[in-house]
Amino acid sequence: MAPDMSPGSEDDMFSQFLEDLPPAFLALSVPGLLLYCCLYAFVRRWKAAFVGASVPTLLLFWASPYVAPVRCAAFRALLNFAVAVGTMKLLDIHALSMTNSIPQYTAGPPLRPSLHALILLTELRYESFTPNTIRHPPPPKYPFPASPSMRIAFYREGTQFLIHLAIFWMLQWTPQYPPIKSLGILFAIYLIWTAIQLTVRYRNSPPLFGPIYLIDGLATFWTETWHNAFAAPCLSLAYTPVLRLLTALGCPRPLARSAAVVASFCLMAAFHVYALAPLLSDEGRRRIAVFFVANGIATVTETAVWGKKRHWARALLGWGFELALASWTVQAVEVAEGVLGNDWRGLCKGRSGLRG
Repeated sequence: MAPDMSPGSEDDMFSQFLEDLPPAFLALSVPGLLLYCCLYAFVRRWKAAFVGASVPTLLLFWASPYVAPVRCAAFRALLNFAVAVGTMKLLDIHALSMTNSIPQYTAGPPLRPSLHALILLTELRYESFTPNTIRHPPPPKYPFPASPSMRIAFYREGTQFLIHLAIFWMLQWTPQYPPIKSLGILFAIYLIWTAIQLTVRYRNSPPLFGPIYLIDGLATFWTETWHNAFAAPCLSLAYTPVLRLLTALGCPRPLARSAAVVASFCLMAAFHVYALAPLLSDEGRRRIAVFFVANGIATVTETAVWGKKRHWARALLGWGFELALASWTVQAVEVAEGVLGNDWRGLCKGRSGLRG
């Protein structure tokens, strides 16, 4: 068994991060540049160049974790995350091209190819394009039902960030039973992603999340509340192919749609298992996979029972199922005393620092 070379203190972690950053950046910069060149060729309609450059781009993306000598498990997870996102972006464009579903830039006058390719590279949700994968939930009537301006201000992304930060902070001072831990992780993900969104968003970028405290069912949670950063590849690489295949085979369309939804959750299960693999034990990876697949099955079941009807009983059942499943999942992803109380050195130690 190889000796544990992971950093053991905060100073070691920082120095290890500085040591890991240059090789990881170089390992990703080459396929990243090639990905941009692929998208440039795509925009210029150079089909042979687009297809030909895609193969080495994918190979270099998947080789980068082996090329970069990254020891910190958390940093290896970020590297895996970048590899998976780059892969899905390129395959998504190929799938959209094959089905003639290419999003058209509609946020302004036509762009020069170099800028068009850059926006395609950086917009996961195709905010500036039509069609895109963004679904706007119906605007809540409360609070301030008599003042639309105050209600708009209340639901602005910055305001909601502060509200969710306050809820997250209160959760950290609550006894850390599994449901509280899972809620803490849920709000932490919201805060991290929203902080990034507020920093790098385009002017026309809509909110990444809906308010978590307004969740009223599993279907609305995954389509209206939780971030849809990866909805485009879920549609093009999982949902649409499965739907078309099963429909062509004579499967009833409602059943085919349900299977396609579950396929999308399976893709996200594979994505999260790969990205988090350096941080998780075998049991942790298994539970992450079960979490997403079970959510897919539960979501189509809920929709079959309730349809589009919103009801307090649906919300209660949705919250109960999600908290129970998330609580079971986090027991294999060690957050001993909540997110803020966690021993963050364990993130560099990886699997050895997590419970299996």
